[in-house]
Amino acid sequence: MERLSELFLKNLHLKLLALIFALLFWFLATNREVAETTVQLRVEPIATGDYRVIDYRPKELTFVVEGYRRELARLKELGKVCFKLPPELGRKGGWVKVKLRKEDFYLGLAVKVKKIKPPVIEVKVEKLVRVAVPITPKFKNLPVGAVVELRPNYAVLSLPEELRGVPITVETEEVDLKGIKLPAELVVPLSSRFQPEPKEVKVVIKKGGDR
Repeated sequence: MERLSELFLKNLHLKLLALIFALLFWFLATNREVAETTVQLRVEPIATGDYRVIDYRPKELTFVVEGYRRELARLKELGKVCFKLPPELGRKGGWVKVKLRKEDFYLGLAVKVKKIKPPVIEVKVEKLVRVAVPITPKFKNLPVGAVVELRPNYAVLSLPEELRGVPITVETEEVDLKGIKLPAELVVPLSSRFQPEPKEVKVVIKKGGDR
């Protein structure tokens, strides 16, 4: 019995170290093992042209995927994937059928999409028109006699066609200029219920009479 005990305790630290490395290698090997599985994910289509997405169906797609087990487990936890729609959808408007391509979906560096069910999604889109709108500065405590220049002094909005002739304003975010030393240059974000381009403008504030 003592002999067995001596054999067991001899070089115990080396035996424990070998066991730890064996478990580590096993863990790495199982996580790097390539597997194939089926996952159901919520999808979110993203417009890439002059249109916006009103609705779409179905809201979930089934993917047959292949990849490392660790990546597939992460994908199941994520539960959602975005994909870009073709830019030409804005030409039609209304409900449009879009054929899904495997390359349109990025599910991870080590994940390959093998099949998508259903292979077609229906998207309801609304055509947008691009309109140039002047920018109104919104400043508090502007020094008396100061001259404000906006660069650029207009923004481009993508609007639904029914709003083409409706007066729409784009303002800078409110900035308090109290104590500002002139001349000064600022970069100020724009504020609008639509997405303006650009999203911010350069503001140059000078003393009256300066060039």
